[in-house]
Amino acid sequence: MRIASVVCCLFVVVTTPSLAQECEPASIANLEQCVTRRDFETYRPLVSAIRIDPTQIDGASAPIIDGDLSDAAWAQAGTTDEFYQVEPVGGATPSQPTRAYFMYDSKYLYVGIYAFDSEPDQIRRAQLQRDPRLRDDDAVRILLDSNGTFRDSFFFGMNPNGARSDALTENSSSFRPEWNTIWRGKARVVEDGWIAEFAIPFQSFSFDPSLDEWNLQIIRTIRRNNEEIRWSNINQSRGRIDMTNPGRLSGIQDVSSGIGLEAQVFVTGATSHDWVLDDTDFDLNPSGNVFYKITPSLTGSLTFNTDFSDTSLDARQVNTGRFSLFFPETRDFFLQDSAVFEFGGRVFNDTKNGLPFFSRNIGVVNGQPVDIVAGAKLSGKAGPANIGMISARTGSADTLGIDGQYLSSARVSVPVLSESKAGIVFTNGDPSGATNNTVAGADFQYKRSNMFGEGTLFADVAYVRSFTDGVADNMAGAEIAYRSQKWNGTIRLRHLGENYAPQLGFANRTGIRRYNMNFWRRYRPEDSFIRFAETGAWTNIITDLNDRRIDHYYGGWAGAGNNDGDEAWLNYEHGFVDIETPFSIAGIVPVAAGQYRWNQYNLRVETTSARAIGIELEINKGGVYGGDLLELGAELSLRPNKHFEFSGEYDYLEFDLPLGDIGIHIASINSTIAFTPDMTIKTEIQYDNISETFTFFSRFSWEPAPEREIFLSFGHTAMIDRLRFPQDFTSQGSSLALRLGHTFRM
Repeated sequence: MRIASVVCCLFVVVTTPSLAQECEPASIANLEQCVTRRDFETYRPLVSAIRIDPTQIDGASAPIIDGDLSDAAWAQAGTTDEFYQVEPVGGATPSQPTRAYFMYDSKYLYVGIYAFDSEPDQIRRAQLQRDPRLRDDDAVRILLDSNGTFRDSFFFGMNPNGARSDALTENSSSFRPEWNTIWRGKARVVEDGWIAEFAIPFQSFSFDPSLDEWNLQIIRTIRRNNEEIRWSNINQSRGRIDMTNPGRLSGIQDVSSGIGLEAQVFVTGATSHDWVLDDTDFDLNPSGNVFYKITPSLTGSLTFNTDFSDTSLDARQVNTGRFSLFFPETRDFFLQDSAVFEFGGRVFNDTKNGLPFFSRNIGVVNGQPVDIVAGAKLSGKAGPANIGMISARTGSADTLGIDGQYLSSARVSVPVLSESKAGIVFTNGDPSGATNNTVAGADFQYKRSNMFGEGTLFADVAYVRSFTDGVADNMAGAEIAYRSQKWNGTIRLRHLGENYAPQLGFANRTGIRRYNMNFWRRYRPEDSFIRFAETGAWTNIITDLNDRRIDHYYGGWAGAGNNDGDEAWLNYEHGFVDIETPFSIAGIVPVAAGQYRWNQYNLRVETTSARAIGIELEINKGGVYGGDLLELGAELSLRPNKHFEFSGEYDYLEFDLPLGDIGIHIASINSTIAFTPDMTIKTEIQYDNISETFTFFSRFSWEPAPEREIFLSFGHTAMIDRLRFPQDFTSQGSSLALRLGHTFRM
């Protein structure tokens, strides 16, 4: 393999005169890490997908998806093998070669990846479950921006066990692993590496048929070296899912999504038992979703009696502050094409406060789920415009005292300049029915890559106005940021009016102006066990609408990571708050009105979860609200083999304040048993001593085929008296549900 690396370097020098290599001929080891002097600021590789013989009928010449590239069809495929390191050495020759294959027929895009490896017994493949943490294994990833956004993509990945991962990426920053679609993939380890095969139906993602080329990224990780290899976007300052400078996939034309109709049909039988009332209920509920591709890039969706029985538990949180908590969206119907609803860009990166539309508000009122009787959605691309429109009818909830509501939102954005976009947003409705609420807004997201070298400049602005029972108010925000391999900084401003009320969005603190600023420097030592080191400073100032300072925080941080992926971080915070309205910590310990200042110190150490045992420890200590705060956190992950995964997390917060003290315990345990990549049992256990609620939720899921689903879940809740446990364990309710699903595509 060392000889192969020498030949590879010499080949590049001889065949590409415009490139130069920094190689030391006296050292073969250095040749393996030689750095290509290519202009990566403008480098955009191209690969052509070859159409399988069109004389064959509907893909009869298609390959068998079995992790074997010996099928005759693969000999026709377009190939590329020019990959570069991003980690640990930007632009260096990878330690192992990679070859990618692309072809298609009328229905499927086929991708093959031959990940050569001179030490196949060292290939890391510890996971078997669907949607694994690919960063913990050897893995390959395909990112398709088939709508030419340069911001969003459809993500497909696999590890050497054939464990499949799919996700949506939004704005080159958000990763949505909750999204699942229909596709096939297999992988296997061979004597000189490992192979992954993908068969992705064109009906499983949207695309713009007017484009001659799609944006494409191919990424491989070699876990034992903590090495990341990319086909394009060779820039250490850009994240793995960043589509700023992608390569190109050409040649795809005249493909079919059938008539564009997809129907997901479910039947759920569920029984529940109330242990307090000794009452048992049974329900048989049909439900379904219908998707119709009006064009290959624009999808209309309908949902009926929507079933969310497969949605995992929200991460347990205890509110120790003055403002309500944010819980992310996890439901499949709302995640479909969710990127088109994104608004404001980086203005909402640090906090969602002020967000005009948040889909979780449809079907959830005051943290309690309500039925969705029916919903309709239009999402995708029409010409240059990205369109997202949704309207839903929710059911009444007698226990909450609310009637059914019609809730709607619309978002339209268009690309401007070379990498920027502008758009509008509109919402109407109040999930609680308490007000007549309408929201309208506009945003502009500017992006300019390759500024001052390989850096990227961002400048995002957003303005939103809400109208609630005749009372209008607004939110305005702006951010300018610069990101590069070394120097980074952010300035963010936000104004939220006192009466700003996006009832279909999220706003937990209004009547303020907020000013954020941070600056940091990243270092990459050469020839060191340290992969990176970083140090920075930040400040966060909050005033009322008369510019009177009410909160002020500032601090700094320093951290480093080694070549294996272990990290350590040290943070300092000085805080000042002026509390006018008393509140209670977790609703128990009061905090009086007044001005408070404090200093806090935080230390976090984590080992890479790529090992069989991973550990994360955190301690936060200092003052708060005129007293003392101690916060301890610990997380343990275990992977004894590819079939079993276990993780446990425990957080302890101790407040010792002038008006009282409290210790808060939050614990969770998660386990996964993976029989195959398509058959798993996942179990979640959660408890906190404030709500005194114990929750057990276990889900068995099996996909006998990509179009069919069998899902069985069991849940149990109980109350545990924090002062009398284990003597006082009172069962509240149990539930059992069986869901059968089938997807029909036409």
